[in-house]
Amino acid sequence: MRSSALAYLSIARQVLLAPVTFFRGMSITEGIRQATYFALFIYYFRCAFFFIGSYRQGYFFDPRFQAIAPVSAAALIMLSLVPFLLLLILYSQSIFLYRIANFFGGTANLEAAYKIFAFVLFLSLFQFIPVIGTIAHIYAIVLLIIGVREVFNVDWISSTLALFFSFVFTAVLYLLFLFLPAYLLKLVFVSI
Repeated sequence: MRSSALAYLSIARQVLLAPVTFFRGMSITEGIRQATYFALFIYYFRCAFFFIGSYRQGYFFDPRFQAIAPVSAAALIMLSLVPFLLLLILYSQSIFLYRIANFFGGTANLEAAYKIFAFVLFLSLFQFIPVIGTIAHIYAIVLLIIGVREVFNVDWISSTLALFFSFVFTAVLYLLFLFLPAYLLKLVFVSI
């Protein structure tokens, strides 16, 4: 376990300080297990931090859900499932990036797209620090552009456009399949 944690810290350091070298040397054929574990670790850490922060304020996720015993158990179960939903979003975003980057002449595979997103994800841990969070988000976008450029072997404009369209298509996909049905169900139940 300790060696895994040190390996993940080493990956985070390399991505943060030497992104071009890291992405050029990143394997795109050895599987996504390490990237998936890395992403799950980040997601669980973020969810736990959010859970503890909201619990200290006496609610979960929203002030309407007070921190009482039945709600606490349900919130804990939901908390354990949220990282898998986020992993699904990461995977679908990787599919869009892979297809769009190949449209622009990219030469990498789906595994490479997934690893780019997964390894840059650790910068989202800084979102809880007010000023640093904004800088970390901007730097994460820069790292993603560098990653797509180096791994897919495309130019800067193609890299930026591929990332932009992958974000847009993923957002539209999840708006259509998750939020639109929920909104329509709410309208039906309100009118009844």
